[in-house]
Amino acid sequence: MPQSDLVRHGVTAASVLQCQGGDAFRAVMEDQVTRACDWYDRAFATLPPEDRAAQKPGLIMAAIYRALLDEIVRDNYDVLSHRIALTPLRKLWIAWKTARRP
Repeated sequence: MPQSDLVRHGVTAASVLQCQGGDAFRAVMEDQVTRACDWYDRAFATLPPEDRAAQKPGLIMAAIYRALLDEIVRDNYDVLSHRIALTPLRKLWIAWKTARRP
């Protein structure tokens, strides 16, 4: 996480390493998720349609990572107390749906 984001929200690196969450840490995580989603949206919007077929593996992985970000949000950014993950079946489903898109 960028040090500037930690400082802006009053979160220390030591508190993160000691898995101490709280509202300030959630705010940092919300910033990170928002930033990542914005970058995914920009990347998808600028990918020319004729390049989509060649980029299927990357698009599949991006869809999986985006779903993981959605799960982090659904779990109220609680990434310090437990691991947030997608099941292999859900990853397969996302991969299949993404691969079928033109």
